[in-house]
Amino acid sequence: MHKVLETLIDLQDVDTRLQRLEAAKGDLPQRVQNVSAQVEETKTILEQKMAEKETISSEQKTIHTDVEELKQKLKKYKVQLYEVKTNKEYDAITLEIETSEQKIDEQEYRNLELEEASAKLDEVIASLQEKIVDLSELLIDYRKDLEAKLAATKTEEEALRSRRAEMVQNLTKPILSAYERIRQGRGGVAVAKLINGACSECSSRIPPQRALEIRMMDRMYLCEVCGRIVVWTQDYQPVENAK
Repeated sequence: MHKVLETLIDLQDVDTRLQRLEAAKGDLPQRVQNVSAQVEETKTILEQKMAEKETISSEQKTIHTDVEELKQKLKKYKVQLYEVKTNKEYDAITLEIETSEQKIDEQEYRNLELEEASAKLDEVIASLQEKIVDLSELLIDYRKDLEAKLAATKTEEEALRSRRAEMVQNLTKPILSAYERIRQGRGGVAVAKLINGACSECSSRIPPQRALEIRMMDRMYLCEVCGRIVVWTQDYQPVENAK
């Protein structure tokens, strides 16, 4: 058990260092993720607005074709108006002329509405495109900063992770599971030291008899207050720092 507890001390030391390296990155990983999501969301909205613009353009083309056809019919009706021989024919052609003129007015009014909507869409599209450019530039800056921080700590982090992988091989599954459970529930710190008769993490006093037992390093004892694994390290030096 003495060797197991020494391994846990080393493991805690490695995990603490890894945690500090992660903290050194600050909120850059989250910033990169958030801005990247904003870029994708804005691109999706832009695609929707571009599709709306295309729909309007297509309807305007249809309106233009319909209006041209109605104008051609209107010319024909006006010519026929002078060729009619009965009042019934005159009334029928007059009705066709009025109907065609009404349809032309309706289509031209609709076209004006579409032009207004298209102009508003142009403004929205331009704004979205500008936003994408700004966000993309910001994303590039964040990624450069993050890559720089990762590069600065890459060698150390790789060495620590390699060392950690070796350590966990020397621990049984129940002990490793207990360590990980405590570490996750206690802010990354699963192993506490016995210092001046107290737990180094929560400062709670440990009974003298229990303190003597902890000093023996032959069993795994948990702090009755914070639940961390309490060890004695006065004469122990982590393997990484041992000379």
